[in-house]
Formats: sequence, structure tokens, C-alpha cells
Amino acid sequence: MKLYLSITQTLSPWPWWSDAVHHVNHEMTRDGAHDWAHLLRVYQLARKIWLEEFNAATHCSPQGQASWQILATAALFHDVVNLPKDSPLRAQASRLAGEHATRWLAQHTQMNDHTLTSVAHAIHAHSFSANINAESIEAQILSDADKLDALGAIGIARTFAVGGALGRALSHEEDPLGTGTRDHDDSLYGVDHFYCKLFKLKDKMYTQTAQNIAAQRESFMRDFLNQFAHEMNISH
Repeated sequence: MKLYLSITQTLSPWPWWSDAVHHVNHEMTRDGAHDWAHLLRVYQLARKIWLEEFNAATHCSPQGQASWQILATAALFHDVVNLPKDSPLRAQASRLAGEHATRWLAQHTQMNDHTLTSVAHAIHAHSFSANINAESIEAQILSDADKLDALGAIGIARTFAVGGALGRALSHEEDPLGTGTRDHDDSLYGVDHFYCKLFKLKDKMYTQTAQNIAAQRESFMRDFLNQFAHEMNISH
């Protein structure tokens, strides 16, 4: 949390920011894939995409600063309700996180109703499991940033961290990459999660910036599977 606060405070100069960070630290249930390192990466990815998608003149304008406040706040709170991946309520986590953020922000900041609603929508829409359309640019950027953190080297590490915590095997014993006749099942095998979800994320990116990053990260993941297949002495 200390690193997150030290890096974000300058870019999020609102008087309530530190209190919000401490609140999330107290409320968020952390695991190997959802922790302060994840929140920081999502914040930084969101900032990178936001800077690319808006022209330089917009960044410092009142409209631009209002947009950034919505996005930064949503990035901070997006996992404040973090339910286990195998929870039957998992698809509701982002909605519950948005409602939680709204309650706290309404009590501790001067945000107007439009801003509160915008933050809540961005949080709700970021989730792959929620499966709702991101209607605002802030919601689209947060969705992209969170999905990018599921790709690349970090995405591989997070996949196996979560899989190990849930007792899932690395891969199927006889058909590790699922190139035979079996269906992929990521409730059982970590490698299958690449095919069930992760390789679908690039096509769900809203912004061109995120699409470009996703393509690079997916390529790395496919190279990883090639090496995985080589070490397992299989071909696919």
C-alpha cells in the first residue's frame, strides 16, 4: 500500500485520496492475483491508456481532469469487493464494489451524483464476469487496463497463482494443451484458462492502445505455451 500511495498521490492530488487508499487497504480481501501490486499496475495502465486516448490539450482541461478523477478513483476501488474465482457470487463482485465505492465516496468527498454514478459504472463494467457493456470512456479504459493485467508474463503468473490457491492442476496429464478431443476446463487446469478466457481478452479491448498492448502480451503467452509444450514433449 505504501508504494501505491507514494506513486499515485501526485497524480491523484485530491484531499481524500490517502483516506480512500487506507480504506481500500482495510476492506479488500487480497490473494496472490488481487493485491496492491495488481491495483498499482491497473492504475498505471489506466493512466497510460488515458494519456494515449486523449490529446495533450485535453489532459489539463477541466473536462480532462474530471475524467481522470473518475478513472483513477474507479481503478482504486475496482477490487474492493474481491470474491473468490469459484464463488457463485463472483459475477456480482464488481457491482458490489461499485456500490461500496459509492457509499464511501458520498460520505467522504464532495463528488456530485454524476461523478459517483460514473465511478460506479466504471467499476461495475470492468469485470469480465459481469459481462456488461462499458458505456463511458473511463469505464472502457478501466476494463482494458484490468484485462491487460491478465495477459503477458504477469497474466501467466496470476493464472497459476489463482489456480494453485484453488487446488487446480497445471494441466491435463494426457492432453496438457487441450489439442485433442477433450474440452478445455479451467475449473480443473491452469493452462486451460488461457483458452477459456485469456485468449479472448484481446478482442474485448475497447481502445486501440490496449489492443496493441494486448497483441504483444498474447504473443508472449503463446510463446510460453510453445515452450511448455516442448518441455512436456508434446506437439500442438
